[in-house]
Amino acid sequence: MFDVSLKLEHSLPFCELSKLFPSANIQRWCNLQVDILEMQFSREEEAERVEPALRKMLKGLGARLIWFNRYSPKNLEAVIGCKCATDNSTVTLIEWAGCVPVMPINYHGGLEYCRLLAFTKDALDAAIAGLSKVSKVEVVSKSVVSRGSARGAITVPVDEFLSALTKKQLAAFMAAMQLGYYGMPKGVTIDEIAAKQGMKRSTYEEHLRKAELKILQAVRPYARLAYVTSRGDE
Repeated sequence: MFDVSLKLEHSLPFCELSKLFPSANIQRWCNLQVDILEMQFSREEEAERVEPALRKMLKGLGARLIWFNRYSPKNLEAVIGCKCATDNSTVTLIEWAGCVPVMPINYHGGLEYCRLLAFTKDALDAAIAGLSKVSKVEVVSKSVVSRGSARGAITVPVDEFLSALTKKQLAAFMAAMQLGYYGMPKGVTIDEIAAKQGMKRSTYEEHLRKAELKILQAVRPYARLAYVTSRGDE
C-alpha cells in the first residue's frame, strides 16, 4: 500500500475559500454525507467575514449550512451538507480511483494539502491522473506501507489527539485515568490525586483541565461527523 501526500493548486470550492482568507488554516473532514470545517485565523476581523463568504460558496454548490459556530474570536466550526462530486471535490476523485483519502484535508494560502492511501500502483496512478485534470499536482512525499503498519496508516493516529499535550498535562490525565477519576461513580477526587502526585490542588487541576480541553478539541471534528451523520442531516 502506498501512503502519499500531495500539494494541490486548483479552483475547486474549498481552495477558493482559502484564497479569500489566505492566512487562515482550514481543516476539512468529509464522509460524503457531511463536511466538517475547522478554521483558525490570525486576525479576529477575518473570522468575522467568513460566514457570508461561506454561505455564498455553498449557494453556488447547492449545499446547505447545517451548523455554524464561532467558539472563540479567531476559531470557528461549520457543518455542511456534502455535495461532493467528481467535478468539485478532490475527495470524490480520490475515492473514484479506488484510493482512500485520509482526513483531515488541509487548506492554507489557497492551496490544498491532502494525503491518500492507494492499495495498488494502478490505483495511485489513476488518482493522480484524475486530480491532474482539475489541479496542479505536486507529490510531497510517497512511501510504501508494509502489512504490519497498515493498521496505523488507516486509523486515526494517537498523535493527532495527544501531540498538543505537554508532559505534565499527559501525566495529569493518565493519573486521573489510572486512579479512577473518570469512573462511575468517581473512584477518587481531585484533592486525592493532587496529594498522590505531590502537587497543590490548583496546580494539578490546571494541568488536568488543559489536557482534557486539548483532547476534546482534537476529537470534536470526529464526534461532530458521527453525530450529524447519525441524525441523518444531509
